[in-house]
Formats: sequence, C-alpha cells, structure tokens
Amino acid sequence: MDKVYSREGQVRMIIDAHVHICPPQVRLDRQPFLEGEPEFSGIYSDPRAELVGAGDLVATMDQQGVDRAVVFGFPWRKQANFRLNNDYVLQAADRYPERLVPFCCLHPGHKNAEAEIRRCFDRGARGVGELAFYSRGLDQTARDEVGRAAAVCEEAGRFLLLHTNEPVGHNYPGKSPMHLGQLYALLKERPRTRWILAHAGGGLPFYALMRKEVEDVLESCLFDIAALPFLFKPEGLTAMCRAAGTEKFILGTDYPLLPPRRYYKLLEASGLSEEEQAMILGGNMERELS
Repeated sequence: MDKVYSREGQVRMIIDAHVHICPPQVRLDRQPFLEGEPEFSGIYSDPRAELVGAGDLVATMDQQGVDRAVVFGFPWRKQANFRLNNDYVLQAADRYPERLVPFCCLHPGHKNAEAEIRRCFDRGARGVGELAFYSRGLDQTARDEVGRAAAVCEEAGRFLLLHTNEPVGHNYPGKSPMHLGQLYALLKERPRTRWILAHAGGGLPFYALMRKEVEDVLESCLFDIAALPFLFKPEGLTAMCRAAGTEKFILGTDYPLLPPRRYYKLLEASGLSEEEQAMILGGNMERELS
C-alpha cells in the first residue's frame, strides 16, 4: 500500500467515505436490474458506467493508499434488490473488517425501509446512504421519506449520507432537479441527524458565511468531496473550507466514478495546508467513526 506521509513523517490515515459496490449478479448482467429502478438505470444503463465488487475495491485501496472505505450499494426500489445489495455489503465488511465500513442503502419510500435499516444496523451497518432522488429532487414527499430514515438513524446514533448536487451548471447523469432551499428545509426539520451531504452539499457550505441561522443549521453536517474534480476548481474547495470549516469536509471518491488519486491532486492544488489536507483525507472521518 502506498502510504501518504506528512512533513513530520507521520502516516496519514486515509478514509474514503463514499464508495459504491455491488454483488456479482449485478456486475455480470446489469440489464435485469434496470427495470423499475430509475435511480440505478439513470446512471448504469450506460454499459460504460463501471461497477465494482469488494475485492476490486480493496485492490484499488491497496494501490492508492486508502486505509478504510465506507461502502454501500444503490437506492434500489425493489426489496429483492436492496436486500441483495445490502447483504453483499455486510458480507464484504465481514470479509474485510479492518478496511470496509458498511452502510445500508435503499429507496426510503419503500414500505419496509425502516425495518430493513434496523436489520442492517443489527448486523453492523454504521449508517444509511447514499440516499438519492434523481428524478424529482427533495420535494416534500422526498423529505418526508428521508425523515423517516433519519429518525431511525437518530435513534441508533448512525450516519445518513444523502445525495446532493449544485442547482446550476452543466447537466450529467445523476444530477437531480433539487435546489438548496429544499435541502436546507430538510436539515432544519432534522437537526439531530448525523448528516453526510455528498458532493459538498451542492455548494451549501458557501452559505455558512451568512450572519444568521445557517451556521447553526449546518452544525451536524459533514460534506464529502465526491466528484469535486468534475464540479469545482481547486480554489472552490478552499473557499468552502474557509466558509464552513475544514473540520466538516471528508474524502469521498464516488469510486468507481473516480479513483482516489484524482482527489489527492485536487487537494494538493487547493492551497490548503498539509494539516488541513490530512483532516480531509481521513482525520475528520476517523474522529467521527471512533
């Protein structure tokens, strides 16, 4: 494993908080899993969209110096699919207990969503996510569905990782029509949830510079930097850290979308100090997982 060292010669812990893995049935033939699964098909109907399993992931982690990864499947709508993927994730974490941190993933609107979350928590899942609403954004129905999952997470003291995206700029597979007002309303409704907001919260951290309320609403939020090499210039990450605090940002690669080394380059170009880079690479998430 390629280790990353600080200037003082100390090994930096690197934790990737946003990785998708899926079982061999899906990797070998994804076509049967596209029907009735808009979240999955919206991204993975393109055969060029890569799917990986636990073994491939750990090999990449070894090659690129990642110590631990938070792993999950997809927000499947069908119970057979989300149980299949959740069981695979839990089994993978059992196989690599020092490397993989399992999350439970499913569509939160399913009638058995809360029971499935509790089942996965009983088997060692550390959180829920990445929950996503690619087709309609975070309207009131979506917020109600997420809220029910959040209540289970709050009760158990676990994380909830939510897909977010910036409301402007270019379109791409997986970009939902959400706006930041919807996201902000959800955060206000669930102040006790341990949120991880994917993709830097869609730019919400910039608003931490406002004089009233926002800083308090974001108090329980972490922001992963998944896909940021596609979305922001390096100085954009620096500006968000200055606005909301570097202690709130964590590495997330959205692997296999991008490999970890793309994020090392982003951090090196950001102008953040070595200590701040180490916080994002793993120090902040290590603290949260302890």
